[in-house]
Amino acid sequence: MRVGGQAIMEGVLMRSPNFWGMAVRTPSGDMDLRAERFRSVTRRSKLFRLPIIRGALSLGETLWLGMKALTISTNIALGEEEELSKKEIAGTLIFALVLGFGLFLVAPVLGTKGLGSFLGNSIEHPVIFNLVEGFIRIAIFIAYLLAITLLSKDIKRFFAYHGAEHKAIKVYERDEELVPVNARKLDTSHVRCGTSFVLYVLVLSILVFSLLGVEGWLYMLVSRVIVIPLVAGIAFEFIMWSARHQDSALVRALVWPGLQLQKLTTREPSDDMVEIAMASLKKVLSMEKEAEIEPNEATNKLVI
Repeated sequence: MRVGGQAIMEGVLMRSPNFWGMAVRTPSGDMDLRAERFRSVTRRSKLFRLPIIRGALSLGETLWLGMKALTISTNIALGEEEELSKKEIAGTLIFALVLGFGLFLVAPVLGTKGLGSFLGNSIEHPVIFNLVEGFIRIAIFIAYLLAITLLSKDIKRFFAYHGAEHKAIKVYERDEELVPVNARKLDTSHVRCGTSFVLYVLVLSILVFSLLGVEGWLYMLVSRVIVIPLVAGIAFEFIMWSARHQDSALVRALVWPGLQLQKLTTREPSDDMVEIAMASLKKVLSMEKEAEIEPNEATNKLVI
């Protein structure tokens, strides 16, 4: 059974084919553990299980579930007296969306056009324009990761929980007992990591955006937003294909950049962080066993 997960505030979310669970360290040092049944949208229609379509839908599903768990975990980690209001949560989401749109769509397009003007010649060829735009977008992404890591201790702890999530899943995939001591010998990278997924999206977008042409900046922004689900779907299929062919030298070469980038988004976790990740994983695995539900092939593919 394939499982996936993600770091949340002072904890880890884990997801199996039919359940999702989360474990969070409370301010008192205790563990808040909870889980719910989860029915993926990809199980509702054969159309939703088609290649690329399932990837785009899974991405949206993962983002929705992640934000839900992150909101719950933040309130738990802050304590009842400091619980975030709905307005604060909505404001944070809107700010994140605007920031992401500005940094990763507007800035690369305008930056490329500005660079062409600065050099005294307009970059008109779609391939050249999108190569430059793509490199700017990747540079912004790496700079963003470096900046938030240097400026925030909370982000460093968040990344440590990310490492704990990966280690817990790797212990499970090695069919070893889910105890922290078995995770110490493992590194914090994983071939199905969301960080790698983002990198694949950034690289693939260079190819896909090249097909859209170089028109006015408004057309370029709107067209990119429209095709992002397509790019995400292709990246999803690639990451799942690479996970199935890790023994191939070609695959190892292709995924190497993503594994290296994970050094920015993961940190070596403490044993108590790994304990949190493993508790969350044990919870969803036990619920799968109790429910005796056969994993659906389409939902047995999770990005972590």
